[in-house]
Amino acid sequence: MPETIDPNDFLPRYYQLANILRENIANGKFVEHQPIPSERQLETIYSVSRTTIRQAIDLLVHQGFLYREHGRGTFVSPQKLQKGISELTSFSEDMKQRGLVPGQKVLEIGFIEPPERVRQHLELPEEQNRVFYIERVRLGDDLPMGLQTSYYNLSDDQVITREDLEEDGSIYRILQEKFHLIPTEADEILEVALANPREASLLQIEPGSPLLVSERTTYSQNRRVIEFVKILYRGDRYRYFAKLTR
Repeated sequence: MPETIDPNDFLPRYYQLANILRENIANGKFVEHQPIPSERQLETIYSVSRTTIRQAIDLLVHQGFLYREHGRGTFVSPQKLQKGISELTSFSEDMKQRGLVPGQKVLEIGFIEPPERVRQHLELPEEQNRVFYIERVRLGDDLPMGLQTSYYNLSDDQVITREDLEEDGSIYRILQEKFHLIPTEADEILEVALANPREASLLQIEPGSPLLVSERTTYSQNRRVIEFVKILYRGDRYRYFAKLTR
């Protein structure tokens, strides 16, 4: 990628500059949590206006490559965590595979009457009117990574406690060791959304920030639906990877 701005290029100058800065982040020239060059330095290096520079930086902040600290400047965001789209793993397993310490903040736990959409995903019989519900903020190295709401098709005597979660953290291991329910496959849908004020507050981001939304229906070893879970991942901290073959 060229390191100069081409005034004759069909791409706007701010977009060209954003591409250059993004490439410098990708190749390690700009290190995470370190400041990028000042607007004055960028103006000198690339011969563009302050307006162009601010448009480029705004774009990269919105995309999650940069972040601002009031009174201090603009810094490189940590590298996004990558998850294989064909991997059936728990959040805790994801974090450990990436060298981060998984954590959680349990917001709610217990049996509830499920919404109709949840009933359909869990394939509940008409007479069943309770499911086990857990809402958690998921952490990596004590930083919020996602907001997770989980529904489980469990009987009244199959209870997961706060102590279970605090001791283990991985719900899949708890299901396997406590109830002999082994998550073996899942259907997953990915989409994007914007954080509402509550979500933004819990995830420590600005309202309207991009979220990667994962909805998963998980099956046990006997092909029984045991889980429907929705996770709102911070868009600046997560991405999915898929290997395609032909």
